Amino acid sequence: MSTIDGKTDEKLLTVSCNGCGLGRIDPMPTESELEQWYESRYRQAYKGCEQPRMHYVLRAARNALDRYQWLLHRQLLRENGPSLRTLDIGSSSGEFVSLMVHKGHDAHGVEPHRGYAEYAQSMGLQVANGSLSSTLQAHAGKSFDLVTMFHVLEHLADPVSALRRIGACLKEDGILFIEVPDATRFTSPKYMFFKAHTLYLTPGSLQNVLRCAGFELVRLSEPGAGNVRWAGTFRGVSAQAATIPHSHELVTAQERRRWAPYLLHQAQKGEPFGKLAKRYGEKRVARRFDSPRELMDHVYGVPALLPGLTSPAPGARAGHAA
Repeated sequence: MSTIDGKTDEKLLTVSCNGCGLGRIDPMPTESELEQWYESRYRQAYKGCEQPRMHYVLRAARNALDRYQWLLHRQLLRENGPSLRTLDIGSSSGEFVSLMVHKGHDAHGVEPHRGYAEYAQSMGLQVANGSLSSTLQAHAGKSFDLVTMFHVLEHLADPVSALRRIGACLKEDGILFIEVPDATRFTSPKYMFFKAHTLYLTPGSLQNVLRCAGFELVRLSEPGAGNVRWAGTFRGVSAQAATIPHSHELVTAQERRRWAPYLLHQAQKGEPFGKLAKRYGEKRVARRFDSPRELMDHVYGVPALLPGLTSPAPGARAGHAA
């Protein structure tokens, strides 16, 4: 399907499974290799920093609020409802954890990168620095009402095993909320595949993986937003988890990616000027604040949103940030 790393131009083989439609790089790194990479090198390699810059925090806070609103509008959370125990896996610099604390919940997070975890801890957030496996082992026992994973699943080596361990940490009626990039979205021919993403998911293959892990769908986002949002409950491992037909969605999507239509599409949308304007606006707004805590409090409504701090409309495209 692809033989090139889109970010480095190095050789990287990406393949699509004939059975479930899941894409993955080949060969796959081990879980230990991934843990070492994300602990000390990932943020520097792809963000160029040991800890997030303030405009990254602003972007991530806006995304956190948009995801929270998605849960509200689908009646998976209630504003001013009972306090929940929540866990954000891959919590970055703690924006979603901070939002849930602001909403009155007992919010926890885990972040594998040491610098980002320490950044969140410096704001008094309950964000542990550690691997997914060690964190889930420590929290086993059906203790969480809500577990969230935003742009995390595509970084794992064994998603089914990880999801089953997450299921063991959820209460009987607990919700798992996942967001991943939709690997069928329209991009340049070389952008999609790179080594930081071990897996490539579509709405169909994501559901296949979750079904195999024992989860049942409750809500799924509308197609075409660039990301796939999935929320569901853990029902236990099933030996007969039916797969959804996929027709090699990843291969078909990659065959559609051509430079001429992509560049025309970018020009019609006003990209990359739109991206530059957005980044400039984020930096300008972020400079108003002396600390990430102050910035997040204003985004989340304490005391009120400042001009220029409006969040995306519910369901709008929210990319991976920070």
